[in-house]
Amino acid sequence: MRGVMRILASLTVLTWLVGCAAAPVQVAPTPVSGGVRFVVSVPTAETVAVVGSFNGWSSTAHVMTRVGSNGSWSTVVSLSGGEHAFMYLVDGKTWVVPPAAEDFVTDGFGNTNGVVIVP
Repeated sequence: MRGVMRILASLTVLTWLVGCAAAPVQVAPTPVSGGVRFVVSVPTAETVAVVGSFNGWSSTAHVMTRVGSNGSWSTVVSLSGGEHAFMYLVDGKTWVVPPAAEDFVTDGFGNTNGVVIVP
């Protein structure tokens, strides 16, 4: 089942990429001091946020900061232990499935969400 979820996640991203000038490069969430670092590369984006079960799917709770000149965006989120579903929201309207997530779940609305697991 997880293999099917990864394929669905990849197809979702590919569908989104058809309309983009540059392909976003996804990086798996990484534990760091103070929480979990989320990083995504979307060079054409004006804004990017990480949204998920940990912030009530808020588009404003964890707005990412552009880092460097290659179009990368980053933020650190303090997360409690457990599994947390998440996605990236680009320019307030485009939901991007994180293909490098540790796992995937369906949300009941026809979408696939990434999962980050915090020990």
